Amino acid sequence: MPPAPHAERRLAAAAFAAVAFLALGAAAFIGGIVADSRAPSGLFDLVQWGPGAPPEYRDSGPTLLVCTGDAENFTAHNEGVNYNQRIENERTYEDCLAGGHRDLASAIAAAEPGARILILPGRYATDEPILIDGGADLQIEGLGDTPEDVLLTARFAADTVLEARDASMLYLKGFTVGQARENGLLLSGVEGAAVESVAAVQSGAYGLRVADSPTVSLTGCRAEAADTAGIAIEDSTATVDACEATGNLVGIHASGDHDITLTANRVHGNTTGIVVTGAFEKGPLSAEANRLYDNNTDHYANLGTAACTDGPAARAWDEAILCPGLTVPSGVGILVAGGVNGTYEANRIWNQQTAAIAIWGTPGLQDGLGSDGNRFADDTFGLRDDGQRQRNRLDLWWDGIGADNCFEEPNLGRTSPAVLPGCGVVDQTSRVYGDPLRALKHWQCGIGDASAGVPEGCDWFGARFTDRIEFRAAVVFAASLLFLTGAGWLAAARAAEPPRAGRMTFSAMATGAGGLLLVLAVWSGRADYEALAIGLWGLGWLLAGRSWFHCGMRVLGSFTGLIGALAVLDAVDRAVWTIAPLPLSPAWFWLALLPLWTLLALSLAFGPRRGEEDPPPVERTPVTAPSHDRFDW
Repeated sequence: MPPAPHAERRLAAAAFAAVAFLALGAAAFIGGIVADSRAPSGLFDLVQWGPGAPPEYRDSGPTLLVCTGDAENFTAHNEGVNYNQRIENERTYEDCLAGGHRDLASAIAAAEPGARILILPGRYATDEPILIDGGADLQIEGLGDTPEDVLLTARFAADTVLEARDASMLYLKGFTVGQARENGLLLSGVEGAAVESVAAVQSGAYGLRVADSPTVSLTGCRAEAADTAGIAIEDSTATVDACEATGNLVGIHASGDHDITLTANRVHGNTTGIVVTGAFEKGPLSAEANRLYDNNTDHYANLGTAACTDGPAARAWDEAILCPGLTVPSGVGILVAGGVNGTYEANRIWNQQTAAIAIWGTPGLQDGLGSDGNRFADDTFGLRDDGQRQRNRLDLWWDGIGADNCFEEPNLGRTSPAVLPGCGVVDQTSRVYGDPLRALKHWQCGIGDASAGVPEGCDWFGARFTDRIEFRAAVVFAASLLFLTGAGWLAAARAAEPPRAGRMTFSAMATGAGGLLLVLAVWSGRADYEALAIGLWGLGWLLAGRSWFHCGMRVLGSFTGLIGALAVLDAVDRAVWTIAPLPLSPAWFWLALLPLWTLLALSLAFGPRRGEEDPPPVERTPVTAPSHDRFDW
């Protein structure tokens, strides 16, 4: 029988276990209260901002004509117009030559409030921005079938092709802006604007950009080949409906703190489809019934090459070469990076090489850091419009940070994590820190300035196989785990009463299988296997802790069992049920305890061997010889 441990050792082990579990409970309780301060209280109060509604199309009012003086230019762009409109344009062209304007800038300068400016088909070049400064009730309309029939180009000589600032009730329709060093169309401080069937191509930064403007609607627009974003909505109340964004770095970028609605748009062939950033404190964001697919292009290899250093004018735009202004993950359909109070419903997303939807937030306790209060429901994943299956690598990737995010997605396939909090539950998840491994990836591979270079180790930016940061972290952790487990068993072997032969069999099998499976899970991106691996490791350490406890190492055994229990809890949180009361991922608890456990285990395994205690003295009863015996006579 092993010697009974001293009473003070039993007391120390019990006190250690009690304090550890009390600390865990207190962290969950206090952290939950603190995390609630971050949670948004539903939709923020909406603020009425601007005229209330964008202007409507009108076919009356003073009219100004704009046409090119080059008849061949006009004919070339007019010949594709439908017959009736083509004949009408030919008649109008004669009138324009007699009394119209040769460029849009002169027509804007001559326009009065309420005027209509009609632009005949043609290609109109300008070397400086066409400016609408402070105008009111102005309507500018191209007289073609498609926006391509009327082309306004800066030939990369100007930062912006068409800019409207401090204007009101502006209506733009039926033309293309292109070849700008920065913005194709810029609306800044415009109170009420409607942009219908307007296209932007070949922009050094943004195609269609709306900033600080209330009540703007973009309908049937198209943005192509923009280095930063095809359509950008910044600090504006705006709707984007039935538009197409293709061949850009970001298809649609919504940011700021105002009401934005994205509906029935087709976003494809970009690096990232839709990017949402900002608090949206004055109104929610809604993205519904959009089609997002094939947003997998990687243009980061162009940075630093002649294609990007020689300037946009020298670039081979026909070869679809972009020079990214930001570092955003390639292969993502919808990226919510700090977006608050967003609703994402009934979108169809397929063939995304990273994730159909990715969500991440900023760790911390303050509200508005996001991503908080977002709802994802009834989206369709991996199914094209024609009914063919074309799966995404992951349907959803979430770093776990955020308050009151919920998911009602019956069509979800593979996700990371493997289980997500549902909507309509009493206790919503509120996490200020998510999974450590995904947090590491977000920290290393988040949105940044492309001029600072592309982060290393990110599969979002081209890293493959063993170069990925999460795979390297998994290999280091698995190797360390096996080494430390071995150190623990070595310490047990040096104990006064080492475990019997065979006691470490199941523990070693579970721990070894967990470490190997973790590496394979991270390699393949399987979050369910990752949870299983952590659960196996936790089971292995529970068995090891029990064995070490009974061989006399009660503190190390209790400590090991505690970490094993936390690992099993982490596995449950990852794959079975998101434990709402916890403000942190359970992985942070066992990760915080591992350094102290390591010091204790290594000191027992490689420190001086404890000497055996001296046995307690035995008191002997003296033997009294009788006065005589049978040999005495």
